Amino acid sequence: MVSRRTGSMVLAGVVLVISGVIVTSMLLVTKPSIIQINDGTFRIIELPYTYTRGDAYVLVISSAVGGTMLSYILLILFSAGKSEAMDMIKAEKQVVISPSNSNAAAAVGQVSAASRLTEAVLTALEGDEKRLVKEIADHGGEMLQNELVLSLNFSKAKVSRMLTDLEKRGLVIKKQYGLTNKIALADKLRGEKNEK
Repeated sequence: MVSRRTGSMVLAGVVLVISGVIVTSMLLVTKPSIIQINDGTFRIIELPYTYTRGDAYVLVISSAVGGTMLSYILLILFSAGKSEAMDMIKAEKQVVISPSNSNAAAAVGQVSAASRLTEAVLTALEGDEKRLVKEIADHGGEMLQNELVLSLNFSKAKVSRMLTDLEKRGLVIKKQYGLTNKIALADKLRGEKNEK
């Protein structure tokens, strides 16, 4: 059975191909020509093709529909990668330490699980967000926001926007710390149990 997302992508692909064929066929229309006969000789004169108002409307609408469908397909493909990583984060379970295990072995297992999860998140993120999360992870999972601005060489507004977005997605935690904020990776990324 075909999923709804796959069905909508196939439909968008079909519409994209149809609009592409329409635009291409209109742009590659043959030029009209006239055969002129003078004193027993003839020559072929090609006239420039002029588009009618209807042709222009069809071109514009077909191009807009094709562009929209291409954007839709790329959006679905782009979001599929990020949603898989987010599903991994949500499905990740806390490491349970049984009394028979030593504290050192349990801590190693917990750190190992957290580092795998952090790597999965870094794989799903792209560009500046990836740099930001990696910078926090490289500093032990916690960092002041003004230090983050300086180390990444981004504007304060850009860092603030990215942190707000990452906080909404549950990847970082912001806490007021004097005149700045203390930024920490979410507990599940650092391998700590939630404090409640």
